Amino acid sequence: MNVQAPDPPGARFTVPFGGTPTALSAASRALEARLPGHWSDWSIVAPAARAALLAALRQTRPFALSLRLLDDAHGQPVHVRCQGHWQAARQSHLCQLADISDLQAAHDTTGHALLQLQDMVDSLPLLVIQLDTSPELRCAFAAGSLLRLLVPYQQNPVGQAALGLFGPALFAHLRQEIQAIQPAGGARPFIWRAHDDQGQLRVLEGTLRTLIDSQGRPSGHLLDSLETTAYHATMAALTASEERLRRFVIASSDAIVVHMDERIVDANPAACRLLSTTAEALRERRFLDLIATEDQAACLAHADAASHEAQECHLVDRHGTRIAVELIGRTVQRKGQRMRMAIVRDVRDRREAQARIHELINHLSAQRDRAEAADRAKSLFLSAASHDLRQPIHALGLFLTSLETLVQSRYLPLPALEQVTRRMGASLDALGRLLNSLLDVSRLDANAVVVHPIAVPLGPLFGELAADLGDAASSKGLRLDVVPTRAWVFTDPVVLRRILDNLVSNAIRYTRQGRVLVGARPRGACVELQVWDSGIGIAADQLDAIFGEFYQVSPASASDSGLRGLGLGLSIVKRSAKLLDARLNVRSAPGRGSMFSITVPRGTPAAAPLAPPPSPAAKRRAGSAPRRVLVIDDDAMVLQAMQQLLQAWGHQVWCAADQDQAVMLAITHAEEIDLVLSDYHLGGQVDAAQFIGTVRACLVRPVPVHVFTADTSVPVAQNIRALGLSLLHKPVQHDLLRQVLEQG
Repeated sequence: MNVQAPDPPGARFTVPFGGTPTALSAASRALEARLPGHWSDWSIVAPAARAALLAALRQTRPFALSLRLLDDAHGQPVHVRCQGHWQAARQSHLCQLADISDLQAAHDTTGHALLQLQDMVDSLPLLVIQLDTSPELRCAFAAGSLLRLLVPYQQNPVGQAALGLFGPALFAHLRQEIQAIQPAGGARPFIWRAHDDQGQLRVLEGTLRTLIDSQGRPSGHLLDSLETTAYHATMAALTASEERLRRFVIASSDAIVVHMDERIVDANPAACRLLSTTAEALRERRFLDLIATEDQAACLAHADAASHEAQECHLVDRHGTRIAVELIGRTVQRKGQRMRMAIVRDVRDRREAQARIHELINHLSAQRDRAEAADRAKSLFLSAASHDLRQPIHALGLFLTSLETLVQSRYLPLPALEQVTRRMGASLDALGRLLNSLLDVSRLDANAVVVHPIAVPLGPLFGELAADLGDAASSKGLRLDVVPTRAWVFTDPVVLRRILDNLVSNAIRYTRQGRVLVGARPRGACVELQVWDSGIGIAADQLDAIFGEFYQVSPASASDSGLRGLGLGLSIVKRSAKLLDARLNVRSAPGRGSMFSITVPRGTPAAAPLAPPPSPAAKRRAGSAPRRVLVIDDDAMVLQAMQQLLQAWGHQVWCAADQDQAVMLAITHAEEIDLVLSDYHLGGQVDAAQFIGTVRACLVRPVPVHVFTADTSVPVAQNIRALGLSLLHKPVQHDLLRQVLEQG
């Protein structure tokens, strides 16, 4: 009699024999809605599981299957357990489904983990074998990478007899050991040897134990082993090494001290010589006591770290002498005991050599840095000067063309001629200022500026500034106001004048309207010299950069002549202030103006005041007395220009292109010549120092001699001054030349 199965809850459906599913429950339809297939054509079931299900449905009996359905929308696999009940009366199967996806996932994870564990065990350098209790001691389980010593790769040893695995000799030894442990149980050490596929002898050591079940009966035997081939080889090598070490310690030229638990146990002859003592005396001491007190903590930390790196410290010998050494620690085996061996190297000579090397390296690095800085400065100079030096030359060429055009004109307009000559003079002045700036930088670079501080009254110095730069300010419609002062300072007047000249010139250049104010304020034991202007001002982020070479706050800003400087003025100011050890300060507000100041020590007034500076009118009258001048220059154009200029000023001139002509003219006009102007270099290897003495000897009386040169090197300046001659650097401004002619 057929008993109808109860209608279970959950997912279920009926499958007539040879038909398709009918009477799907709500859970079955919900499952179908989750997956891409259908129950009607079994497409909801994965192909492999579908074949098994259809085969079961073709049988007229109950079945139970685990089915893999298609993946859901999230790509997750779906597994169900299908329980089929055969209903004979209806000739159909009632199928009930249970979702076992989580159970299957856990099963798959566990299986994967077991496979990983098996792979891990098989990769370990060990061997684990379980043998059964049969007389053949058949293998029930085996794992570990050393299994390849018993069976070839990929051959399964499970089921094989121990005789075939281990060989007759080892099998007999194994049975003997098992019989020894069976009565009382427990474990015994087991050492055995086998040859690998390369014919190398391998040594394995482990434990052999009998496994006991819950009834107290043997259930098997477990052998676990690790390879100790390297250990035995190491022990053999260690024994030989100890002997070699003993011989090395004795013969070594390095000092060697062996100690255990900080107590010295031995020292070689080199250590005894280094420490001026004997091995017997050292064995009574602690190794740490040999180290200087201040180095002991570092040496202990180094030893605790078991570092093999060399460490430098100081040892103290028997006489208390400190010895610079290098310690290298090693752990050694000696007579079966672990000891520390300290290799001690005397590094006193090496330290002295290193100090000399470091000194040389620092010197070479400084030389390299100076060379690189000079190379960068040269590139910067060429880049900046290539334009700014050509500008006035270009302007001069244009003015000269204009002058030639005016000369060829039928009518010669004097106002136009005066304007061209004035502008040519402005261009020459600009070119002179540029070259003088470069000359100042060159002298500062060459350390040719020697500071000679003296007591200097600021009143006359301010007067010179007003006289020299007043016209430049007036030409721009500015006022140059110099506050009178009776203050004295203690500094180098030439360097201070250069600083103030650059500061005031800069103020005039970058001020479009208003005034430039120069004054002095007492500051305790010092005096602060200030230059104020109402110019364009300087942004806060540029206050440091303005003191760099070739830096200009507003490159577009130029003087009335259309020419601008190289941006060297403030660089010269900063370097000159450093020479004076004076504090330089700047305050500025964009659009409102700037204030530059330099602070120098206060000076004590001298007994006699300095002579007041010549007035502009006096300067213009300079050179009015006719002079009889011998001019010496190997450049024909310079010689001709000098002759025309001096004759235009009313002087009598004799020109010599070389030293022979100079001597001949000096002899011919010995009574007439009262002034000599000579170039320093006359071509080839001839310079003024070689012939000027002869020229002076030919004259009937001593006359002033002024030497012109474009060479700014220190040796040339020293050579000229050593002869008692006046030195003027080219280009020489006409005002200075007039002053030379007036003063002689």
